[in-house]
Amino acid sequence: MPSIVQNTLQAKFSSAKEIEWKKNNSLYHGEFDIDKVEYEVQIDATGKLVAFTKEINTVELPAVIASAIARDMRDYSIDEVATLETGGIVYYQVELEKKGAKDKKLVYGGDGKLMTAINYID
Repeated sequence: MPSIVQNTLQAKFSSAKEIEWKKNNSLYHGEFDIDKVEYEVQIDATGKLVAFTKEINTVELPAVIASAIARDMRDYSIDEVATLETGGIVYYQVELEKKGAKDKKLVYGGDGKLMTAINYID
C-alpha cells in the first residue's frame, strides 16, 4: 500500500485499525470499523480521498428518502443504509431486498431524489 494512500486514510480517520485493502482499477478501497461502525473508503494513487461511506441505522435515513423508497419500491425492504460522501456532498446509499428478487443498490440525494449518476460503493 503506498504511504500516500495510508497517510490520507490516517489523516481523515485516525482511529481506523485493521484496515482491509484491495485495489480496483486505479482506486484503493479500504474497509474498517470505528466504534463498531463500518466504513469504506476510496483513495486514488495520488492520495486523494475520492469517496467514503459510513454505515448508519435505518432510523437515521432522512424521512424524505424513506418516503420515496416506500412509494417507489413498495415490495422491497431496507437491508442496509450508509451515508456516502463524495465531492464534499453527502448522499445516502441504500440496499433493498425482496424475497425471490435480486437486491437493489441505490443512491439518493438528501432531497429524496434517486441519484443514478452517483455510484453505490460496495
